[in-house]
Amino acid sequence: MTRRAVALLAVVLAGATASPAAARPLEWRVRDVAPPPAAQALSAYESMSPAQQVGQLFMAGISSTRPSHAAVVALRAHNVGSVILDGNSSLGIVGTSTVVGQLASGLAIDGLRPFVATDQEGGEVQRLTGQGFSKMPTALAQGRLSPQVLQSRANTWGQQVASAGVNLNLAPVADTVPAAHPRQNPPIGRYDREFGYTPSVVAAHVAAVVRGEELGGVDVTVKHFPGLGRASGNTDLKQHVTDPTSRHSAYVAPFQAGVDAGAPFVMVSLATYPNIDPSHPACFSKTVITDMLRNDLGFKGVVISDSFHAKAVRSVPPRTAAIEYFRAGGTILLDTQRQPIYAMEQAVLAEQASDPTFAKTIRADVLHVLSAKAAAGLLAG
Repeated sequence: MTRRAVALLAVVLAGATASPAAARPLEWRVRDVAPPPAAQALSAYESMSPAQQVGQLFMAGISSTRPSHAAVVALRAHNVGSVILDGNSSLGIVGTSTVVGQLASGLAIDGLRPFVATDQEGGEVQRLTGQGFSKMPTALAQGRLSPQVLQSRANTWGQQVASAGVNLNLAPVADTVPAAHPRQNPPIGRYDREFGYTPSVVAAHVAAVVRGEELGGVDVTVKHFPGLGRASGNTDLKQHVTDPTSRHSAYVAPFQAGVDAGAPFVMVSLATYPNIDPSHPACFSKTVITDMLRNDLGFKGVVISDSFHAKAVRSVPPRTAAIEYFRAGGTILLDTQRQPIYAMEQAVLAEQASDPTFAKTIRADVLHVLSAKAAAGLLAG
């Protein structure tokens, strides 16, 4: 039974008349029949080869409309554990569910299914459209709704995505763009991807989307930590992008709100933060990922990168990029291109064979991903 099935049953049972024994919290009864996610994860881990284990740490891009048989076979051969539907699709819920079903069956390993992700923010960044999908307003328009209304709408949007078989949304955006010149912010403000112009407004609406979509049945990802609202450029298109956010800045508050609301994923940005760690982009910074996100914010979930196909980090050799990312504290490395991932996997396998400390890090990361999959109902048995 998945955690969402448990949640739905709990709602039904809460309003029913029951005996004192039957009225105990539902999770007590579920534990009698289903192992907790950590136990499921360990069992799956022990049944996998080292290459299969390492593959769980990567997410590759694949066509959202017509994934080729060759692409699926290649991803399966390299044990890639998760995919993101790349590009816009107007297939609707039914058509998308067909695509996702093919991917899930093609990439499954002994009942272990992939995270299938999308970017469903709203406005210009709504990848899935067509029959059954609502036309989502921009985040800026969503921010004009009350958090209560937005949570209700996010619940509907989450149900739609989940109905299509997609189990991970790389949204909401928790970046705050100042009001003075929002359109001058290349990655966020230019496209109205921010919920508002102050951290307090953004925080309330981030939390609303997290709660709504999670209740709707899809895992969500708060991004782009620790913020791109004042970035000097778009990391997709430019190298050496910086943002002035500091470690204890108010601009971090929306990410804390998303974590507190229960977001199971946080995406770390590819920009550099001179007031936090001037020597490393956030994705390679232990200060950003481990000290800030894990320790300061108390985040226990999965840390996923922005796509390493972005120009901000494309000059870093794939093998080096993978090692630095996982050493800094990352959990899943996303690259919308497949070929670099294959080299990254080999680098991780080689490094863990020669460095016991790194091997322990990778083991913990794989178990973290498998636990997240178990919690999302993607691990059979």
